[in-house]
Amino acid sequence: MTKVPIKGIKVYWSGAKRYAYHRPTKTPLKAPYGTPQFFAELAEIERKYQVSRGQAATAKPGTWGTLVVQYKEHRLPQLAKRTQADYHKILDWLSALDGMPLSDWSRGFAIKLRDKAFKQHGRRFANYVISVVQAVFSWGLERDYVTKHPVQNVKAIERPKDMKRANRPWARSEWGVVIAEAPKHLLAPILLCGVLGWREGEAINRPRNDYDREKKLIKRVSAKSGKLVRTPVPAMISDALDALFPHDAVTLLVNSRKMPWTEDGFRSSAFKFLHRLEADGKVDAGLTVHGLRHTCGTLMRELGFDKDTIADMLGQEDAGMAEWYARDADLERKLVGVVKEIDRHLTAGDQNNS
Repeated sequence: MTKVPIKGIKVYWSGAKRYAYHRPTKTPLKAPYGTPQFFAELAEIERKYQVSRGQAATAKPGTWGTLVVQYKEHRLPQLAKRTQADYHKILDWLSALDGMPLSDWSRGFAIKLRDKAFKQHGRRFANYVISVVQAVFSWGLERDYVTKHPVQNVKAIERPKDMKRANRPWARSEWGVVIAEAPKHLLAPILLCGVLGWREGEAINRPRNDYDREKKLIKRVSAKSGKLVRTPVPAMISDALDALFPHDAVTLLVNSRKMPWTEDGFRSSAFKFLHRLEADGKVDAGLTVHGLRHTCGTLMRELGFDKDTIADMLGQEDAGMAEWYARDADLERKLVGVVKEIDRHLTAGDQNNS
């Protein structure tokens, strides 16, 4: 707990307890002096005070607010417009912490922050708060703006077991049915999303020259993180892409009329196709195109790939989000390989000792 005097704060003792209030507004602070909660409360009081005077609050060096200012200036403009808007909402909600020293951030504080967001706005908002904070700290750590990543291992709030899952991973049996019955104008985007982890918008808007048909290489820019992802193209995807040619569209993927997809057009076509399979009893309810990213992340986790590798494939800025996409993985498949490797190693050791 800090004992350094804080500008604008009057401290006094009553018995063995220390109290403080904000000098300009005479507002008492309820949180224990010097704690992260104290600085968060102080920042909110100071922000309201500055707004009332028609002034903008200025973040001090070494504070969360300073790191956010740098992130907004140098990193946020590189993200997709929709992601920028989403991040701004979260960072605005976190603005009460602008005056909090970065050294006071801890895993415990982040968990309390997550739980507060959950009480106010629900599970999805709370988990997004943690994702944004992790992204800001990861970016700051790479550039030596911070010396530690105190929220790296904070987990998302789990979905209640009785809650219907949105964008769930596809079962292997469902995947097989869809691949067998999808028309070629839907098959290609489904494969890109399910095998390579693309978002539907990244797929249907991809320029045709981002795919090298001779070298069988493809690239995309993640719509949220701005990461450039280059990968080889498996044979099943290259066959599906080649089946779309010839066409004159500037996009790689085209609809049944050889024209570029619109977002509404693709979603309508995909929904009708998946809904028909569901009505026929060939797949379970709840299949979505975005669920294919979860399918890709889950499969990679089951095959033994680490979170950083999954993040690279999905184009995620932070490995924490990769963990989110792979959280439904059945690790039995991975652990079978682990046990086989252990057995091979021990067997070889026995033979060498005999």
